[in-house]
Amino acid sequence: MIVGSWVDAIITIAVNNVLTPEVDLGRPWDTLLIAVPAIDSSQVTIQVAEKTGGTFQTLYVTDPADGGDNKVISALGTGGLTWVIPLGGFQFIKVATSAAQTANRTFRVCGVRA
Repeated sequence: MIVGSWVDAIITIAVNNVLTPEVDLGRPWDTLLIAVPAIDSSQVTIQVAEKTGGTFQTLYVTDPADGGDNKVISALGTGGLTWVIPLGGFQFIKVATSAAQTANRTFRVCGVRA
């Protein structure tokens, strides 16, 4: 397994209280590891783009159980956990929350591949 570098994805409430700026993972990756800090209760999703400065879209994955499309991260919670997310070869990401955060939040993200 090849593991990339851990980098910060920060929601800075003075700039945008629900979305991090673009994060460059350094190269395309199969999987994303994301350490979620304590957050105001909300859903967390990942947005991806094909290139830096590109159009970001919410990442969905097809559920093998029912064939439905699901947001990769859609659990309600207050953080303090780590998720493993199929990333599908993207390099540029943003982390979004469904509710405004009342303080800056630092998510730690890292790409991995086989």
